[in-house]
Amino acid sequence: MEFFASAPCKAILFGEHYVVYGAPALAVPIEPRSRVKFSDSKEPGIALLSTLGNARVAPDFSFSGEPQLAQFAAVAREACWKKPLPQCSAEFIPSWSLKGVGTSSSLGAAFAAGILKLSSKRASARKIFLSAQAGDLVAHEGKASGIDARAVAYGKPIVFQRKFSPPKFSTRSSKFTLPPGCSLLLIDTCKGKRGSTAAMLANFALSFGISTLPAAAPEEKRKEVRAEFAPILRSALAAATAQELGKAMNDNHIMLRMRRVSSQGIDSAVSSALSAGAYGAKLTGGGGEGGAALALCDSARLQQISLAISDSTGFACHSLSLAAEGARIDASD
Repeated sequence: MEFFASAPCKAILFGEHYVVYGAPALAVPIEPRSRVKFSDSKEPGIALLSTLGNARVAPDFSFSGEPQLAQFAAVAREACWKKPLPQCSAEFIPSWSLKGVGTSSSLGAAFAAGILKLSSKRASARKIFLSAQAGDLVAHEGKASGIDARAVAYGKPIVFQRKFSPPKFSTRSSKFTLPPGCSLLLIDTCKGKRGSTAAMLANFALSFGISTLPAAAPEEKRKEVRAEFAPILRSALAAATAQELGKAMNDNHIMLRMRRVSSQGIDSAVSSALSAGAYGAKLTGGGGEGGAALALCDSARLQQISLAISDSTGFACHSLSLAAEGARIDASD
């Protein structure tokens, strides 16, 4: 027995940091996809194999081994739900090595799809989402919002929003697409050190005069945050041309830089992309030192723009596309 399951990763196109205070954010599933290879195993339970180390989920769903793989025991428990744990090995093959693209959620969704197949259960997008989210809650100590797991499980652009009274998270599908003839470049500014997302969250809050956690912040302050960002997302969702979407990206990046969550490297990447002919560029993810940027480019000039950015900054550029499908079982290797 041998087969592969895969799932897209995700990128936040608009709404980083603002989403924490209740502003809607646009997240899209992206390719290349993460994969999990399932094979026979002679030992009971599931052997987990990765470049981080190895681990095992026992038939009673207990976990042992590399701590960073602990989330997959929770994925297996949710996916199996009232069914025995299958006996197999699962090798994790991530498609990205940088933060901010939902790699752990992507691997969790692909793992869930494979476990559901082995358990002879229907691999609905909802069940894959619930399973991947169970793993994310372990990985993020109970603080996973669900945006990553939903984007990679369903494979559709989503608008995600946090509510405070009562506390909950809401999502809705979006018909967002890239303008015709456009592609995205992801620029990795990391050169050995990555900044702390927690530090960027604190910088963002302090720039608004907020010194508490978002849930404890005065509602008028949260409204101030949301009001600043609202025109950006409206422009992005209404954009019909590359120029319009690029302008929304540029405007969003200016805001994020003003709110002290960018970095010299990210700003350099954005500037280089625009100089090379990108329609727009912005920070994506948590920001800070070693963070990433997205650039909207003419597909016909993608390689030329990518080389120009790398030549001027030394940063690695990765082309990506919007995924058209969520987690799935692959037909063949």
